[in-house]
Amino acid sequence: MGPTFGRGAMTNGYTDIKNTDMMLIMGGNPAENHPCGFKWAIEAKRVRNAKMIVVDPRFTRTAATADFFLQIRAGADIAFLGGMIRYAIEKNHIAHDYLVNYTNAAFIVKEGFKLPDDGLYSGFDAEKQIYDKTTWNYEAGGNLTGKPVSSSSAGQGQPAAQSAAPSSDAHEGKGYQAASGMGAKGAGSGAPPMMPSNVAYDLSLQHPRCVFQLLKQQYSRYTPEMVERITGIKADQFLKAAEMFTSIRKDGDMKKAGTIIYAVGWTQHTFGTQIIRAAAMLQLLLGNVGRAGGGVNALRGHSNIQGATDMGGVFDIWPGYLKVPNPADVDLKTYLERTTPKASKPDQWDSFNYWSNTPKFAVSFLKTMFGDAATKENDFAFHYMPKIDRNYSWTQIWDSMLSGSVKGLFAFGMNGVAIGPDSQKNIEALKKADWLVVGEIYEDETSEFWKSPGITPDEMKNIKTTVYRLACAGFAEKDGSMTNSSRWLQWKNVALPPPGEARLDQDIVAQIFLRTRELYKTEGGKFPDPIQNLTWSYTDPQHPSLSELAREFNGKALADLTDPKTQRVIKKGQQLPGFAWLKDDGTTSCARK
Repeated sequence: MGPTFGRGAMTNGYTDIKNTDMMLIMGGNPAENHPCGFKWAIEAKRVRNAKMIVVDPRFTRTAATADFFLQIRAGADIAFLGGMIRYAIEKNHIAHDYLVNYTNAAFIVKEGFKLPDDGLYSGFDAEKQIYDKTTWNYEAGGNLTGKPVSSSSAGQGQPAAQSAAPSSDAHEGKGYQAASGMGAKGAGSGAPPMMPSNVAYDLSLQHPRCVFQLLKQQYSRYTPEMVERITGIKADQFLKAAEMFTSIRKDGDMKKAGTIIYAVGWTQHTFGTQIIRAAAMLQLLLGNVGRAGGGVNALRGHSNIQGATDMGGVFDIWPGYLKVPNPADVDLKTYLERTTPKASKPDQWDSFNYWSNTPKFAVSFLKTMFGDAATKENDFAFHYMPKIDRNYSWTQIWDSMLSGSVKGLFAFGMNGVAIGPDSQKNIEALKKADWLVVGEIYEDETSEFWKSPGITPDEMKNIKTTVYRLACAGFAEKDGSMTNSSRWLQWKNVALPPPGEARLDQDIVAQIFLRTRELYKTEGGKFPDPIQNLTWSYTDPQHPSLSELAREFNGKALADLTDPKTQRVIKKGQQLPGFAWLKDDGTTSCARK
C-alpha cells in the first residue's frame, strides 16, 4: 500500500464502502472481526444492490452474506488475483483513460529490462546473489505516442551489461521503505536508480516496453487452468467471479466502482506484500482508486495499529511515513533530493504530488525533535538522526538477542513470544539476554518465558536473565487518541486512575529518558548531542500529558506566518490548521501530517 499509494492504510474508509457497487473480500472475515465496519458493506448491498464476492478457505459469517463464495486453497491468493488481472486485460474490462492519465501504464521501461520468465528479472548476479537494478527504470524521451519502435527496442530485449560493481547488503532494509524505489538502501548500491526527469511514454499503450504491455505479458500465464491448479477453484467458478468483479468496466463504463477489502489474512503471509501489490494493480487497471466506493481497503485488527504505523512505530519510517536516512545521506540536502519525488511528466501533468512537500515535512519534524538546536546552519540537526543500513525489525532484534549481540530488551504492549513466527526461538533468545523489561497489565508469555512448557525446574535455575515486570495502565486508565482503519483520530478520556503502583506508559518512558540524559550530562558519551538537545518542553517533564503530545504532533508556528493567498495570519506559538502551513525554513514544527 505504501509504495503504491504513498501511505500504508486503507485508501478510502469504512463509511465509504456504502458507495460501492462491487466488493471482493479476501484475507479477512469482517462480519465477525470488524462488525462495525462491515455494516457499511451490508448497507451497500441493501441500498445500492451491490454485489459481494468472498474468497476464503473457510465458509465464514462474511461468506454467508456473499452473492458468490469461492473456497480457495490457503496461500494461493496471488494466483487468484493474477487471473483477475489477466481476465480484465483480455476482456478489455479496464479503464483506459484512467490508466493513461493517472497511472504509469504508459511509461516506457528502459531497453534491456527482462521479465522473470526464468524466475529472475534482468540484472541478477548469480555469484553475489543480488540484482544490478540499472535496467529497472524508465526510459527518457517524452511523448513517443505513434512513433515507430525500432526492432532492437521491441520486446524485452536482452539484459543490459552488468555495472562494474553491483552490490547490496545481505541485511538490506525491508518493510515500508525497501518496497519502494526510495527504500532503506535508498541511493546506495543495489537500489533502483532515480527516475529520469522526462519519462518516455506512449498514450496508446501499445509500445512493447510500456508498463501496460509488460504487465499484460507478465500476467498472461495466469490462465483459468493455472488458477484452478494453484487455488483449487474450478476454472468455471473462477471465470464467473472474474466476470462478475470486472463487469463494472464492461464496454468502458466508468459509472460504477468496486472495492477490495482485506485484513491480516493477507498481511501476515510471508508474501503478504506481493498479495496486496497484486490487488493494488487490479484496482488501478479498473480505475477504482481515488473515487468513492473504490480503493484497496485494509481493515486493521487492533484499536490503534494504524496510529502506531502513522507515528513511525516501525524501524524504517519516521512519523508521517517519511523515509529514514541511510548512510549515503551525508547531509539534509542529499536526503531530501533522494526522498522527494519529482513529477514524472511535469509539462503534461499538473500533479498534486503530495510528497513534493517532503522538505517541509522533514524540516518541521526535525524542529519538533530538537527545537532551537535545529538550525539552518547545522542542517536542522539532521546529523543527529540515526541512519539505517540493514533490517532492524523486531524479528531481527530477537535474532540478534539469540546470537548474543543484543543483551537486553524493553517490551511494552508487545508479547513477542506469543506473536512471533517462532515462539520457541524467541524463548531461547530471552534465555540468553542479560535482562528483560516488560511493561504490561498482567503476566504474559514473554514476561514468564522461563516458565514455558518443557522447561524443567533445574533448567529454570540456569536461566540468568533478570526480568523486571512493570505494572502499566490499562486502556481505561489512560487518555489519548486512537486512529482507526478509516484514519479517524478519536480521543478518549481516562475512566479511572491506574491501581496501586501501576504507571502510565509515557511516565515510565519519560523517567527512563530523563535519567539517561542525566547520565550523559554527568558521565558524557560518544555522541551525547541528540540526547542532550532533544526537545522535552512538557509542563511536567516526568509525567508528559498526552494532550500536550497531541498538540506537538499537530504542529505549531515558530514565527508569525501569513498565507500569501488569503492573508490569514498564524501567530507564533499557535497551532497550525493543516499541513499546507508547514514550511521548510524552520518556522514550523510538526511530528505528524
